Amino acid sequence: MSIRETRDGGSLAALLQPLTLGKRTLRNRVVVTAHATHNIDAASLPNDDDVAYHVERARGGAAMITMGLAAVHPSSPTPYGIYHNFDDRVVPRYERLSAAVHEHGGLILTQLGHMGARTDGATGPAWAPSQVSHHSWGSMPHAMSRAEVHTIVEAFAAAARRSVRGGMDGVEISAGHGLLINEFLSPLTNLREDEYGGDDERRFRFCREILETVREAIGDAILVVRVNGADEVPGSLSQEAWLEIDQRITETGLVDAINVSANFDGSVVPTMAAPRGCYLHYARKVRERVDVPVCAVGRITDPSMAAQAIEDGDADFVGMTRAHIADPHLVNKVREGRTDEIRPCIGCIQMCLGELERHRNVKCVYNPVTGRERLVRDLETTPAPMSRSVVVVGGGPAGLETARVSALRGHRVTLFDERPELGGVVRVAAKTDGRDGLVDAVDWLGNEVRRLGVDVRLRRTAEASDVVALKPDVVVLATGASETLPQWAPRDDRRLLAAADVVAGRPKLSGRVVVVDESDRTSGMSAALAAAARGCDVQLLTTRPGPGELVEPEVRHDFLTRLAAAGVTIRCSTRVRAYDVAEGVLHCGVGGLATMTYRDVDAQGRPVEQARQDISIAADHVVHTWTEPRAELFEDLPASLDVRAVGDVLHPHRIEGAVHAAFDLAIEL
Repeated sequence: MSIRETRDGGSLAALLQPLTLGKRTLRNRVVVTAHATHNIDAASLPNDDDVAYHVERARGGAAMITMGLAAVHPSSPTPYGIYHNFDDRVVPRYERLSAAVHEHGGLILTQLGHMGARTDGATGPAWAPSQVSHHSWGSMPHAMSRAEVHTIVEAFAAAARRSVRGGMDGVEISAGHGLLINEFLSPLTNLREDEYGGDDERRFRFCREILETVREAIGDAILVVRVNGADEVPGSLSQEAWLEIDQRITETGLVDAINVSANFDGSVVPTMAAPRGCYLHYARKVRERVDVPVCAVGRITDPSMAAQAIEDGDADFVGMTRAHIADPHLVNKVREGRTDEIRPCIGCIQMCLGELERHRNVKCVYNPVTGRERLVRDLETTPAPMSRSVVVVGGGPAGLETARVSALRGHRVTLFDERPELGGVVRVAAKTDGRDGLVDAVDWLGNEVRRLGVDVRLRRTAEASDVVALKPDVVVLATGASETLPQWAPRDDRRLLAAADVVAGRPKLSGRVVVVDESDRTSGMSAALAAAARGCDVQLLTTRPGPGELVEPEVRHDFLTRLAAAGVTIRCSTRVRAYDVAEGVLHCGVGGLATMTYRDVDAQGRPVEQARQDISIAADHVVHTWTEPRAELFEDLPASLDVRAVGDVLHPHRIEGAVHAAFDLAIEL
């Protein structure tokens, strides 16, 4: 495939054109924008893993990399493991990072900011222009004095000087995303009556003073400002208000580019439910208003979309950040005409954002190397000591990743799957509204195993005799888990249905449906939405304080919004105790169903002593999420074979657990 062609015949040449930013030149139009990595040491300084992480993206062809936010002053909250740029200890770390990225032809910036009132609920100060709480944690911030305002302005300049002393090509100032500068700009959070508040011009003063001192500190190095296209919060800055701010910024003559994002009081990372290119319309309007290069971001995951954005005049360059978390070699693959080999970002946020929220470093659901570059970067392409015959049973994520890496390392691989398509239960999960992106990853894995010469045998339930006949050196069981009846359920009631079947649309549903979620993941919520979409009266039961508590908050928010819109009733802190077959009644303890009884439980699922009286609720269908490993082949295969197991067949878990375990297994074969 030519570098000038996309999968649908469009041109990608626009992505590979250079672009001048101030006194520097980007080698192409694709950049990695600022994002936290949590690759930090005890002093919150970038560590060796951070060097390896950023260098891999430069090696893969990205024109410019912006490090995640570095707080410029100790008064800033530091959630998600963001860096500290408080003193000169950071300079040698920057020197190592910048030298390594420059070696591979990329530019690198630091992003500087102050989180203001935007905290994750941790203890410590939260400085803001006024005593106004607006973020989800609801902490009341300290209203800054004039002296403290001046302190922060100088702190930005000092942090900028450290950046360029460390060899950085410039800095980006974070003026959006509800951080301190954004809080000064917004009439919602800036209620001051001094020279830093009261009207648009005075609210802009803090931002202007920072830009002036930073420009003086960095000389002719690159200065980018990251802004919001709109705050998307009632009472805060609208799109037009931000366009006025953008114009003020460029009229100072101090900046070399504007990077356009969005959001004020929630996650700045669009989930899979958001449309691809969700912020492009903001960038287009900014580009029409200002005369400096404009960067667009927001689920731009496909090179063809990125190229089209440039050709259409939406932006001068594009941020493809999560796309580079999924595939750091994206640009090189475009240049070499290998776009079909680009591992797609599916927008799931399970590990790029989810791991940060769990206080761990950034990773990717479908790329087990991401976040572990220093340790495993070359292992999947290092030939095995000898080529072996590997039989993989199961074509879900675990089986596909095992087959892919095994084939890459030179093994002869045969893969069995009983379904007509590869991908396993992921294809079912992708049928949920807003979750269709899941299918992109298993499509890519399927394409890769075929490209690498794996012998794929579909519609084949592998029996022990089929496996033995191939005389394998190693057998890998990736047979997954199946939804089986939970302990409280009888074995002979047709009203009991598996969540996956409901999501797939197989059984006919009508009347009142009760979904019993015992997974705490997405399957119960997906089944409830599927039943509601077919006109049923749906109740969703969970023993937890809320459904999907193991799901990332941003994804859970998407689901809860849809469940509310669909009219689904959610019953929390309830546990099913029994099912009355004759009556079709669930017996629980806070309410009931026509098929079960449930009782009050606490946050850990333990029964509350003074539970309310059991109540029964009539239900025409009861949907469960109970799963058990499919491990039958373990017993059937002869003991003489080297048999391994990976994924849900060992422990039903989330996709990343299956994929990462499969990678680790395959690099040992």
